[in-house]
Amino acid sequence: MKVELTTLAMALALAGCSEQAERPATVAPAAAQQPPAPPAAAAPSYEGRWAVSLAACQDGGWEFTKDRVGTAGEVSCEFDRVTPTAAGYAIDAQCTAQAPPELKSFTLTFAGVGPAETMTVAGGPWGAPVALVRCPP
Repeated sequence: MKVELTTLAMALALAGCSEQAERPATVAPAAAQQPPAPPAAAAPSYEGRWAVSLAACQDGGWEFTKDRVGTAGEVSCEFDRVTPTAAGYAIDAQCTAQAPPELKSFTLTFAGVGPAETMTVAGGPWGAPVALVRCPP
């Protein structure tokens, strides 16, 4: 009887080992196997409030959004196409400046970093290039 119990115990032990060897490895959840989502598109660096000086930020600021600019009561442009360039952006827009909307093209170029950051707007409905500073939030 002792031999039978020993044989039975050994058979059960071997059966347990083979069961573990036959089990498939745990599969990672499907979410972990999917490729990572692409990074969110960064907001264009021109977005925000800009003015010819920090003192003009309150009453004379230019509001830039992703697809438009509005100056202090003078000019409003709806962007048709924004093309990134090495120095900033080239923009084609429908602009209104005390007249019916007209197709205008202008560029935005940047210099400086942080509080010293400037953006120059050249072309479009503005007669000469306009240097702007970023207004504090």
